[in-house]
Amino acid sequence: MSRNQSSIQKTINILKQLARAPYEMTALELSNELSINRSTVHRILNTLKDEMLVLQNPVNKKYTLGPMAYHIGIAYINNQTNSEQIKYILNEVAKETKQSVGYAMLIDGKIMNIYEIENYQPIKIGYRPGSFYPIHCGAYGKCITAFIEPKEKLKKIVYSSELYKKTPNTITDPEELLKEYEKIRKNGYAISNEESLLGAIGIGAPVRNSSGKVIGSVAAASIKSALTNSDFEFIKQKVIEAAQKISKFIP
Repeated sequence: MSRNQSSIQKTINILKQLARAPYEMTALELSNELSINRSTVHRILNTLKDEMLVLQNPVNKKYTLGPMAYHIGIAYINNQTNSEQIKYILNEVAKETKQSVGYAMLIDGKIMNIYEIENYQPIKIGYRPGSFYPIHCGAYGKCITAFIEPKEKLKKIVYSSELYKKTPNTITDPEELLKEYEKIRKNGYAISNEESLLGAIGIGAPVRNSSGKVIGSVAAASIKSALTNSDFEFIKQKVIEAAQKISKFIP
């Protein structure tokens, strides 16, 4: 039984590793990264290939997640409460603003991208559904984390998290980040000004359940140089309105 459990855990670790950037690895790279015997990695990958959970590039021999992994993931997304209403609201905001618009949720203490619409921009920012976001930069991460309660729990999370620097604008000082969260709670929205990606600006608004607890965020991301002040204010208004509309569908 312990051997089976060990094999299952190794399989899970391989799938989780392929779900992270750069999203493709050779068997040797997986073996080295995960400290799993290479022959075991090959055996697991062959089984996953048979089930279409992974695919292998015939040219560079690297493995990626396969269509069945997508099928499982999309089943989870479609099982979310009122998913069609949420997608409809997001698509309307994207059409009106012509920006990248998405929805992220707090799931088991992690901030996960659930939906992303990038149909209306010539330049794709490239956020991926299923990606996890840090708590200290980006509209999703800051907007959701700012509303974690009680505040003692929030402070503990901030001081125990790795606040790494993604751009010169990324907040890495815990006290400064706590002040940023306070500002977000007061304003009712979060702004990410080139904190995750140089040249990009984002705005996020909280989504609440019927008890008033923040469980997610609607956010829009834009190319900063392409926006006027009035453009940004219009996008902000639409994002906040969308978050309020989605909140009405959350039990």
